[in-house]
Amino acid sequence: MSETPPSSPPGTRWGLKTKLILSMLFVGVIPLVVGLGMAFRQGSQEIQEVSGESFAALATEASRKLDLLVSEEVARTSRIATDPVIIRELEQRRDTLHIQPSTERQATLERHAALWQAKDPAFVKTVTDNSMARLLREYYVGSHSETDQLLPTVVRAATKMLFITDLDGALVAAMSSKPAISHSTQAWWQGAYHKGVGQLYIEDVSFDQAVDSYVFTLSMPIMDSLRYEVVGVLHRVIDAKEFFSPSTHPIRFGKTGHVMLIDSRGIVISCPILPTGVSLSDMSLVPLVTLPHPGWVAASSDGHGDTSTSIIGFAPLAETSRATNGSLEGGSWHTFVWQSSDELFAPIRHLFTWMTAFGVIAVGLLATLGFLAASRIVTPVRQLQAAAQSIGRGELRTPIQIQTGDELEDLANEFNRMNTQLEAAFAGLTDQVTLKTQEVQYLQQSTDQILDTVPTPILLINGQEIVQYVNRAARETFNIQPEQLAVTPLFMLLPLDPATQKKLRQEFHNNGSAASAQDDVSRSTLLRDPLTPSMKQGPSPHRSELQIGPHLYHYQWFRLPGWSGNHGRIGLVLRDTTDESRLQDQLVQAEKSGSLGVLTAGIGHELNNPLFGIVGLGEAIQEEPDLQRVKTYARDIVAQGHRMASIIRDFTGVTTREVSDQRVPVYLEQALDQALATMQTTTDMKGIVVQKAYAGNTRVLALPDQLQQALSNLLTNAVQAMKGTGMLKLATTLSNQLVTATITDSGPGISKQHLSKIFDPFFTTKGQGEGSGLGLTVARRILRKFGGDVRIESLEGQGTTCLVTLPILAAPPEEGPWTASTSHSEPQPSRSS
Repeated sequence: MSETPPSSPPGTRWGLKTKLILSMLFVGVIPLVVGLGMAFRQGSQEIQEVSGESFAALATEASRKLDLLVSEEVARTSRIATDPVIIRELEQRRDTLHIQPSTERQATLERHAALWQAKDPAFVKTVTDNSMARLLREYYVGSHSETDQLLPTVVRAATKMLFITDLDGALVAAMSSKPAISHSTQAWWQGAYHKGVGQLYIEDVSFDQAVDSYVFTLSMPIMDSLRYEVVGVLHRVIDAKEFFSPSTHPIRFGKTGHVMLIDSRGIVISCPILPTGVSLSDMSLVPLVTLPHPGWVAASSDGHGDTSTSIIGFAPLAETSRATNGSLEGGSWHTFVWQSSDELFAPIRHLFTWMTAFGVIAVGLLATLGFLAASRIVTPVRQLQAAAQSIGRGELRTPIQIQTGDELEDLANEFNRMNTQLEAAFAGLTDQVTLKTQEVQYLQQSTDQILDTVPTPILLINGQEIVQYVNRAARETFNIQPEQLAVTPLFMLLPLDPATQKKLRQEFHNNGSAASAQDDVSRSTLLRDPLTPSMKQGPSPHRSELQIGPHLYHYQWFRLPGWSGNHGRIGLVLRDTTDESRLQDQLVQAEKSGSLGVLTAGIGHELNNPLFGIVGLGEAIQEEPDLQRVKTYARDIVAQGHRMASIIRDFTGVTTREVSDQRVPVYLEQALDQALATMQTTTDMKGIVVQKAYAGNTRVLALPDQLQQALSNLLTNAVQAMKGTGMLKLATTLSNQLVTATITDSGPGISKQHLSKIFDPFFTTKGQGEGSGLGLTVARRILRKFGGDVRIESLEGQGTTCLVTLPILAAPPEEGPWTASTSHSEPQPSRSS
């Protein structure tokens, strides 16, 4: 019988009764908590929405009221700016200034500035006590206005300065000596003057040193009597807090709710709590509450220093912005409606408190009902538990008596039936255990016999590196005695050097995961000279091999799982590969000899074409009387000689190091023409018509000699295929930063069964002595070196097309395609229509 698992300590387990009570509590508490949470969330959301809409409506109404207030002041200022007396005085001053030279006007301004700065009584009086200044005072006190147009007392007290400048920005009339004498460089003056066209300009809130308070200004252009151009500017400096506070401060709701006015920079203009001129405490609120339309937002702070969630309503002063045509310096003004979150969410918190109290009462009732129900269930269950323990000890002699009329009674009957069956089953269990033990011993002996017949050494090692089993091959190979098993470590049985022991020990402690270096052969090994002998004995650093004495072994780890809580073991298989490695080295040497033959044949094939050219040019020199042409032939012979030297260097591997960085831009069309010209000097092409269709002068990055060599190989195959008669078509096309050179002949074509072999070395369809079968192979190798490739398309009886693709070095000049048609003379380019 299997061993009974240990039970949990009494102090760490919960009884069934406790679990039933907790289950009932969970069933009741979870919906209650979810319901309270949803109710609180829904209530909070509805309060947010209702309060937000109310705040947005209040902000809209406040912005309309402030818009009306500003509009009224703009209208009052406009009446002053359109007074005929002021216009006439400024027109006379304009006419006087126009006839003065500019130097005299500048000198006058500087003199007046000095007098004003010195507070010269006479000059100050000319500015503060002239007809326009007296008229300003009359408008200010209301003696010059109609009864319904008088300045309200609040507005009169808020107006800190009221003065007029001429078209040069110079002060011409003021109610006091506080203003500066020159204003032409001020932003408000330039905004109101507006290049002589004039516009209303409202300057944003800023601190004015002259009046020692935060102010905003109204600047109104004074137009001439024809309303054609600006003759002066009327400027009012208004205390922002005194002007707006009578309209914003009375709007209060609750204990903390109020309305404030800010600009689009977040600067406070009017607020019952914050002083004018300060910024909101959280500037991240500014883009949320300065939108061009009314609304509300649930923000993470209130702008007054509190970081709790707040509901804020906002609305722009749309009429003020529209009246100034967007000239308001700060961008726009906005109303800001806010109430403390503690005061705002107080009703929902109160509701949540009452709901929590009712929930606690409901939980108490659920706990009481759970206790009563659990008591009715747990008592018979405990009887069943005691009976099960007796069955486990084999001591149950009397049937279990439970009469509840439900599933517990059925379970008790099943326990009684199970007890009867167990008593019958235990009678034959001892015989079965003995039989199974004999079967296990037989399997173990069979396994040992099978492993002893394997000719490969096999070792089994436990987690402490102790060898627990070796087969017969391992005992004979390493001379292991039976008494050494189960006590001798692995690395004392195998005669290994320290480096190999360290490597094997690391693999062993990595749970037998041998390094995969044998699959990652280094690039230097793959790219070494194939003719360099490699007869190195011993294990390869990239394979799982061991050198033990004179023998070379390939080894492999494997894992054996444990049983009944025992840890698994790791197996090591050693296969003697000494003879196999020796045969492999002999095979590599044979392959190198074959590669040498391929290299020799390739050199002979590539030297054949330039050698024929040299022979042909030499014969032409013998019969040529023209010395100049003889020199030309001699230069061609020298060029062919250089080409042969380049071929030899390339095949022997010398040029790979010397010219890998010496590639130069080459015009593909010119290289194709040069290869064709060389072909015409060595081959009879009188019966071959050449047609050309070039895309222009296309540059590629290559070695000129090698590129011409590849093209010559391809042209040679095309010309030889036509046997002296036919049509040779040469063309270049551009597509996706690639140039494709097409060489098409009218020869017999290539059969389908031969087309897949044409790039194999030494494969040829020509007769004995007519070709070596290396031309296409060498051409492809050269073109791939330059990032290109070659492809052959052919149908038997319909000619052959050779497609050479290379990357373009730079965009070709804007030229049309070139076409030409000749018989055997050098090609003459002509424009195709």
